[in-house]
Amino acid sequence: MPLLEILKATRETVLKMDIEAIVRIAGRKLSDGSEASNEFRQFLSEVEWDKLAEYANYCLENSFADSGQVLQDIVNEIGRRLGYFVENGRYQGVRNDIGFDGIWTDEKTKLVVEVKTTDAYTIKLKTIADYRDRLAAQGRVNQDSPILLVIGRNDTESLEAQVRGSKYAWSMRIISISALIKLMKVNLDTTTKEVTDKIHMILEPIEYTRVDGIVDMIFTATEDKEAELEGVELAEEEASDNLNARHYPTPLITPKAILDMKKSALIEAFGQKVGQLLVKRKNSLYADQAGQYKAAVIVSKHYENAEMDYWYGYHNTQRSYLSDAANGFMIFGMVDSDVGFAVPFSDIEAYRERMNTTVKETREYWHVKIVKNGDSYSLKLRDGSIDLNKYRI
Repeated sequence: MPLLEILKATRETVLKMDIEAIVRIAGRKLSDGSEASNEFRQFLSEVEWDKLAEYANYCLENSFADSGQVLQDIVNEIGRRLGYFVENGRYQGVRNDIGFDGIWTDEKTKLVVEVKTTDAYTIKLKTIADYRDRLAAQGRVNQDSPILLVIGRNDTESLEAQVRGSKYAWSMRIISISALIKLMKVNLDTTTKEVTDKIHMILEPIEYTRVDGIVDMIFTATEDKEAELEGVELAEEEASDNLNARHYPTPLITPKAILDMKKSALIEAFGQKVGQLLVKRKNSLYADQAGQYKAAVIVSKHYENAEMDYWYGYHNTQRSYLSDAANGFMIFGMVDSDVGFAVPFSDIEAYRERMNTTVKETREYWHVKIVKNGDSYSLKLRDGSIDLNKYRI
């Protein structure tokens, strides 16, 4: 039975396997253009980031057939989680084709990526640069496209010295896989595109005498994280501004672990309902592999007051993310309940004009207020309410 069919039938069992066993299910050998390779890459696109990290570390700690090819595919999938459009390269070079490992493209730059498990042996920089030049001759990258060397081990001193002493010092950059994984986690734990852009910037050759760019990336990521936490707890702010009497039956700040658990359960239930597997692309933002289905998932605690039972902030980051999807959904969940609602983007946009809104400095958000009446739920608007049960997951 093919890997993807096995994954669909026994997902939890497959995800408990090590990557070596999973490759054996995909096929005896990964080779360029093979069905086994296509299935394996599809599998990687459907697992969460922490499994990619686990699989990468397994490849570095264990020697097995095709471990180099497997690591190459994992690194390219990490590139996708970093917000790049990724073209997979060849596993092995041939006379009439170019042996690059990957091309990562964003709005401004194309990175030629080379993956090595170790730098224990001298890496031929000219060979890698020749790949870039041949790709440029075909119009697939620019002549000055940077080259990113992704190395399995953290100890890269010899390779660093090799690059510094070569004519490629201003066109090549080196990063360990562990550092690349950290960047992936930063990207997925934040919401705004600005963080992604900053991460892309530090993967390109830049002059480090002045470190403002690195400082900007750290500051932007931290600021974005704080904004996300504020977004989770905006109801506290609204409650203090607008409500005279209130009682909080849950902690004032909901632990992030609980929120993440709720989001995971909601997106899994939604995926089963629409027959698609959606994975995290940014914090609270999910999509299937083809990007045809997108969802933004937010969770509220319960508030005991006369105005609403659950409160959410609907903001422009979510709107921008969902706007270009063939099937976009806002998913609303509750901390104290397994109930969830998947509202199509077109519907939530229509309701938005009838919601209260708040504008504070650079932030703008609309107030999504859900009221519970027995087993029924409704969306409270300025001029009435909408029955939410038709959106129930």
